[in-house]
Amino acid sequence: MADVERDLSAMRKAGQVTTGKPVIHPKVIKVTDAKIPTATISDCVDTTNWTLIDKASQQKVPLPAERLTKYVSTATLEKWGTKWMVTKLTAQDQSC
Repeated sequence: MADVERDLSAMRKAGQVTTGKPVIHPKVIKVTDAKIPTATISDCVDTTNWTLIDKASQQKVPLPAERLTKYVSTATLEKWGTKWMVTKLTAQDQSC
């Protein structure tokens, strides 16, 4: 989660915003029943229609050509009381 927060902070400092939304369809891969239950969720995140815009000029920010627009993401969650909390989020360098 620190990577996401760092990226958002860098975008704000650069005067960049996003338009559109990523498309997700998460699937539960595994759930463990322990003192603190855990779950693993996997997804193919599609950022094709998620665009980075320079706030001042309203122009699209060019991104690297090798950037994956559809990639595998895996989340690990723990159940704290009645709520599931993400404890680890990994955006992998694997297309889907």
